[in-house]
Amino acid sequence: MKLSDKKSIQQIVLTLVGLGLKNVIISPGSRNAPLTISFNQHPQFKCISIRDERSAAFFALGKAMELKEPVVLLCTSGSAALNYAPAIVEAYYQRIPLIVITADRPPQWIGQQDGQTINQQDIYKNYIRKSYTLDGDTINEEQLWYNTRCLNEGFAIATQTDPGPVHFNVPVSEPLYNLQEIDSSVPKIISVSKTKRWLDDKELQELQDVFANSEKVMILAGQQAPDPELNRMLTQMAAFSNTILLCESTTNIQHPDFITNIDRCLVSFNGEEIRDFMPDLLITFGGAIVSKKIKAILRKNKPRQHWNIHPHDASIDSYKALTRSISMEAYEFLKQFLSAPWVTSSPKQWPVSSLSTTSKAMQQFEMHLSNYKKLWRQRASLLENKHREFISHLEYSDLFVFSKFYSKIPADTCVHFSNSSPIRYAQLFDNSNLKSVHCNRGVSGIDGCTSTAMGAASSNPDQSYVLITGDVAFFYDNNAFWNDQLPGNLKIILINNSGGGIFRIIEGPSDAKELEDFFETKHNTSAKKLVEFYKWNYLSANDEETLGQALDHFFDPQQKRIVLEIFTPNEVNPKVLASYFKHLAHQPEK
Repeated sequence: MKLSDKKSIQQIVLTLVGLGLKNVIISPGSRNAPLTISFNQHPQFKCISIRDERSAAFFALGKAMELKEPVVLLCTSGSAALNYAPAIVEAYYQRIPLIVITADRPPQWIGQQDGQTINQQDIYKNYIRKSYTLDGDTINEEQLWYNTRCLNEGFAIATQTDPGPVHFNVPVSEPLYNLQEIDSSVPKIISVSKTKRWLDDKELQELQDVFANSEKVMILAGQQAPDPELNRMLTQMAAFSNTILLCESTTNIQHPDFITNIDRCLVSFNGEEIRDFMPDLLITFGGAIVSKKIKAILRKNKPRQHWNIHPHDASIDSYKALTRSISMEAYEFLKQFLSAPWVTSSPKQWPVSSLSTTSKAMQQFEMHLSNYKKLWRQRASLLENKHREFISHLEYSDLFVFSKFYSKIPADTCVHFSNSSPIRYAQLFDNSNLKSVHCNRGVSGIDGCTSTAMGAASSNPDQSYVLITGDVAFFYDNNAFWNDQLPGNLKIILINNSGGGIFRIIEGPSDAKELEDFFETKHNTSAKKLVEFYKWNYLSANDEETLGQALDHFFDPQQKRIVLEIFTPNEVNPKVLASYFKHLAHQPEK
């Protein structure tokens, strides 16, 4: 087998072989040629070339997310490395492992007007788990040992000790294209043993007592990948009458007892009744929450106690009420928490000794306990009926499009939503039939949403994927199509309302005179010629009748690589959504 004739490059590639990496996303260039050739020559690696670095990085993000394993990103020197930044910061906040390798010029040429030469050391300083500089030219044994050690350490950080992206900057000098027959033996690999965190008995008892003595417990679950075992544990927790579980589409957990449409319920609260719905004990886990309403309400109506459960980010205080950080996986915490015999029984069977209270107080506790989950479930049921009532006579708009999409999408589809308005509309509908839901909510930017979906779809060719995106996000990331290995199992719905529709929905910019020119950036662009240029199939719809026909064609299993562009009225959309929330908020007179 022939790799680069540079011993250090051979060692980098072979170390990554030993660490088990398989997928490499390469952006073309010259300075990275020794690494490009070596990765491509080695049979363990599947290399994909993507021309646009920003798109390439989001593609790798989607692939790593779907495969649940690290993916290598490789680019040349100079501004190419800076174009990886948006996806790296998304991976940083979602804790997705990317192994970022940037080729570099020799350090003595930095600042000497040499082409494609910039200071690349610590280039991602504020949003990388750790950065290393590896000498790409060295033959010194101690420096080679250092390179190997850094690769092992960085891989362990990215995948276990502090998951997320790590960066290896590799200065390398010419010549760049020479090859050498090599011994393919792998350099030293440092194994990292996986460990689990565990609460001691005293602390576990203390937490269980707090839970048992709390009349109102709210579990608020953030973004995460589907996890059937965690879903099972949460179902057990939600069985308690003092406990309600709130989640969103991106939480990827489902059960009839869960509140999955948070904003529907919150908009109906009026006056003093909000206090009845607020928890004594708030338990949170997972990633970011989409709903701004739940954040605002909890920050204003703080619980007496807030536990945040996360193996690495337990100290995050999103609601300004944190009282206990629990550095564990949510599943492991719940498994231990639910292991006590009294917890697995109904509240009426809980022993007084476990509650640190008297029998009389226990009876009062029971009386209150029986109402909290019931209160939330009744409100959710009421709002579900009001939702259906409004949807049944809905005029053509963005909300109408989403209602039709959810009525027609085949079950067991993986759906990606772009930021900003599509993911918010998704929170208003039932996502229980979908296999999984994803949105880039680490930073919540519109950049790279299409590329991320393509990377995810490419990793699982037998699974159906749909991306629902807005026009600004779609056109911003149109280089996602500039890829010779596009997946055939991804379909795209593009909602074109002639600009950033989110700015007509959220408070503030909708009343500004700069709305059209500087916030929503109004346009009259269609995706038709772009889609056809990249040889994808194209459909369009602009009213109720054409939408129904187009969706039937779009979801036909025989259709591959298809974009459905749906034109909606940008001035009508916010009015319909406002009427929808007004309808939900109206309470009949008692």
